[in-house]
Amino acid sequence: MKRVIFWLITFTAILGACLTNNANALPKEYATIVPPENLNAPELIAAGRDLYVADCAVCHGATGNGQGTTQPRFGLKVVDFTDRARMQSLAEQYLFWRISEGGRVEPFRAQGSIMPAWKFQLSDAQRWQLVAFIRTLAR
Repeated sequence: MKRVIFWLITFTAILGACLTNNANALPKEYATIVPPENLNAPELIAAGRDLYVADCAVCHGATGNGQGTTQPRFGLKVVDFTDRARMQSLAEQYLFWRISEGGRVEPFRAQGSIMPAWKFQLSDAQRWQLVAFIRTLAR
């Protein structure tokens, strides 16, 4: 009986890992969000830069290269926003989701992400401002 329980738990863990393997997959409620049309507007980018400096640069670095003064001792490595290929592969909705939910969601929680969920501190408009600014870091 113990052996059956062991294998059942093992199978469930493997299945869960397989189902959460795609880190770029969006939950439905975020995949259907339409980004603001003016994400390239200078005032939106400037507002996003102010938020980034105040809330994000400590971990992600002043230039967005992932080399901030606060680095996790374990878990996921801080994202490098200057990686052009990586950033071009990510939809605006994905960035909005990650900013909103931080490390509270899978697969990031299981991987030890310490990123806060900014949806509790920042409005939707402010999170879109961050997306607008972050997009400029890889240019």
